[in-house]
Amino acid sequence: MRAPLQQIETSGKLPQSADVVVIGGGIVGVFAAYYLARRGMQVALVEKGRIGAEQSSRNWGWCRQQNRDARELPMATHSLDLWDSFAAATGEDTGFRRCGLLYLSNNEAELAGWAR
Repeated sequence: MRAPLQQIETSGKLPQSADVVVIGGGIVGVFAAYYLARRGMQVALVEKGRIGAEQSSRNWGWCRQQNRDARELPMATHSLDLWDSFAAATGEDTGFRRCGLLYLSNNEAELAGWAR
């Protein structure tokens, strides 16, 4: 079961100052803001809609290790570790689940290629 998406209410008022302004409250923007704030920076996160509720709440993420170019594996593994450490550090259920991939095809050539 997915973690419920929590709506974050704000006044809409921008801060007087910030060390960094992150534009976009999707997965990349939120994590950039989170890690900058952990390093002691004053961060303003600006999003046109709802934080984490636009495309990032619907995409597949593709945090996978299967069928990746070998050069991408260190980055994919690090991404998976970040998800685990983020959930542990915040005590929040991010909704991220490691559940594998399923490829379907009725094309014999594709099936033969995947069998290798």
